[in-house]
Amino acid sequence: MIQISKITAGYKLKQEIFKNNQKLKVAIVRANYHRDLTRSLEESCREELVKSGIKTANIATFEVPGSWEIPLIAKQVAAKKIYDGIIAFGIIIKGETYHFEILANECARALMDISLESDVPITFEVLAVYDLEQAKKRSKGKFNKGTEAARTLLETIKSLSKL
Repeated sequence: MIQISKITAGYKLKQEIFKNNQKLKVAIVRANYHRDLTRSLEESCREELVKSGIKTANIATFEVPGSWEIPLIAKQVAAKKIYDGIIAFGIIIKGETYHFEILANECARALMDISLESDVPITFEVLAVYDLEQAKKRSKGKFNKGTEAARTLLETIKSLSKL
């Protein structure tokens, strides 16, 4: 089985200041389950977006109870055609049942479907981890995936703008 962390570990996106970034609008859909960690992801993401030239007023956050609810709100946000991209933040920690796999797989699949159907890029940062320590490592400090999510979305928007 391929592990996503191994694929992305060496992938470093260059931070670029794109022309007209100040006009971009970004929606963040954030799960409140493990709120302190998802807020940390959002904060680092917002910092990176602002560094890249996006106005704070052009970044909206939509909160949902947990990762299961992210796709519904992302679908509604994409349908409005107001935002140039969406970033999804959630944390799913493996327990003793199959629930972890169902939730992580269905959330990922639904967000991919929404992105492909709406032509709105969605950056998936719903962290599916085996324990709380892994979640903390990926949501705080130098390994914070929020920064990576912002860069990924901007790179995708840039690529789409060339088509």
